[in-house]
Amino acid sequence: MVVPRIPYNLIILVILGILTGSTVRAQNNSLYFMNSVPQVIHLNPALFYNCKTYIELPIVSSVRFSYANTGFGYHDAIHYGSGTNADSLLIDMDNLEKKLKNRNYIRNDVSFNILGAGFNFKEDYYVHFNISTVTENWNGFPGDLVALKDGNWDVQNNVPRDINLSGLGVNGTSYLQIAAGVSTEIMSGLYVGATLKYLKGAANIRTQKADLVLETESDPIRVTAQADYRIKASFPMDVSYDDQGFVNSINIGNAFSNPLGDYILNKNHGAGIDLGVIYEYDDKITLAASLLDLGFIRWGSNMKQFEGKGTLEFEGFDLRDISSGGSTDFLQILIDTIRQVLQFSSSENPYYTGLMPKLYAGATYQLLTDVKVSALTRTDFFDRRPHLSITLSGMYSPLPFLHGTLSYSIMNNRFDHIGAGLAMGGKGGQFYIVADHIPVRWVRETGSGLLWPYNARTVNIRLGVNILFGCDDTERGGAGRRPGSRSSGKYCPAYD
Repeated sequence: MVVPRIPYNLIILVILGILTGSTVRAQNNSLYFMNSVPQVIHLNPALFYNCKTYIELPIVSSVRFSYANTGFGYHDAIHYGSGTNADSLLIDMDNLEKKLKNRNYIRNDVSFNILGAGFNFKEDYYVHFNISTVTENWNGFPGDLVALKDGNWDVQNNVPRDINLSGLGVNGTSYLQIAAGVSTEIMSGLYVGATLKYLKGAANIRTQKADLVLETESDPIRVTAQADYRIKASFPMDVSYDDQGFVNSINIGNAFSNPLGDYILNKNHGAGIDLGVIYEYDDKITLAASLLDLGFIRWGSNMKQFEGKGTLEFEGFDLRDISSGGSTDFLQILIDTIRQVLQFSSSENPYYTGLMPKLYAGATYQLLTDVKVSALTRTDFFDRRPHLSITLSGMYSPLPFLHGTLSYSIMNNRFDHIGAGLAMGGKGGQFYIVADHIPVRWVRETGSGLLWPYNARTVNIRLGVNILFGCDDTERGGAGRRPGSRSSGKYCPAYD
């Protein structure tokens, strides 16, 4: 029998890299209350935008890129040495191990706008639609992944140690989204909105289960490896099998030979919904909440489901000798163990995946005529648990065509995220740029000359250009109030 090899897991990682590039889905917290920017309606569909019409142009109206790492920052893992190594960047594995928690995540997101618009309909409704591409993933990895460098024997205390690699997996999705929504005021100061979305899946990989534990006993010396993996994927690949029906090889060399049929004209269909509410409590306080990305995709093209489960025991050799020989010997033992434990079988049945829901809730307070302050919580739901972030913001609109925000966020296990946003323009065009974290300290790599954030765990940016018509100059902050609503004041369009 040909034993399946560990590189098949690595092939799955390569597939994920192809799907997601160098991206992660992070926060849009600083943008949430910048109601002068029409893209806020994608974060809260209850927004009644203060311009009669906005148009989102292909690509240039909305480009979003973000990266989030809950485990470590650049400086935690890589920094300059001392003495003769003062001009060299070193990988500090010991410090990295101290920073990691039991569960760590790297999240990526990139999206591009294809086309979109919104307009006031019969003065009582604001209707909008949007077509965009979305690629998002989250990768989970345990802290013990770095602990592999020391093997599974504590040499200092001369005792065995267990290694738990459960949770080591990848989840990535790429899809086309066609959305249409509407918002309206159902009673004085209370706005509600909803957006319906059709989803066309392009590619997906999902680690449904990821259990891998190495338990070591000292007397007698014994290692027990227990593994249970289930991976689902919708991606063009050729799989061959051995005589017993186990996976023998995976080939993704033809993954892009038919992009139209594989990624666009396929059988991957889904649906989703966004819900939002905005309540103007009084002239100073506004409350807002939204629940986004409730939905699913049914994957019916290029499906593969891999399953591997087993237990294996090693006995009769001294692991302390292996440990003293360095981590290379232990890693080879680990790889050989997994090769023998995991015998993957596969099937080609359709399967479902859910989107990653996000819950926003917050409030703004009109501090001065042109100054607002806000507080916002965002909860992302993935890996069967909630992940919370908190953002405090101040917004200043000195002129009808100039809006700025400065924010402070607690997210990704750090307390030093400073963000900012700027929206400029009117009478036809608007440029905006927003980021939840702006790295203020950078280091330059000596060899390549590249600049890297010193200790950032979050890097994200969203920017674009919009075309606007019929805007209300009396709403300097873009309060999201329709003409004639409470607190809206006299309706005085800058132009029609």
